[in-house]
Amino acid sequence: MTNATMRVVEIWLGTHRFGIQIAGIDEVLPLVECRSLPGAPQWIIGMAQLRGAFVPLIDCGAVLNHTPVERTMNARIVLLQAGAVGGSMRLALLVDGVGAIVTVNPTTDGAHPGIAGTGRGALGAITNDDKGEICLIDLARLLNDQDRQLFRDAGTSP
Repeated sequence: MTNATMRVVEIWLGTHRFGIQIAGIDEVLPLVECRSLPGAPQWIIGMAQLRGAFVPLIDCGAVLNHTPVERTMNARIVLLQAGAVGGSMRLALLVDGVGAIVTVNPTTDGAHPGIAGTGRGALGAITNDDKGEICLIDLARLLNDQDRQLFRDAGTSP
């Protein structure tokens, strides 16, 4: 492997294939019940109790492509640490499915560096491997600081 290659877990949102760098993933779990949060934005499913702690459960489809994830037998929860300027926080992403661990090169000829937006759902590089197109999710920019503040404010409310 060269320095430009990385190992990612492939996830599916509908028919679209995405990748999350393996170093950012703590665990992949089956769908679990969660506590809904009245008044929360549509992309926040609620709080799930995972491994003894409450973790925000985010609909990855609603965040990235505005198509909510269907709750089927194939749906999975990806438990991860999402970094940002405001610090790291533990999140759980609901995805339509999880595939294999693959090696990709985001700097290969023909790759696109991604979308450098400042809002929620900013994407990393878009590249190809032997299975086709894969878009990398930039965990540092998955949620913006205003979105993260929703969870921090809830934790400090009386």
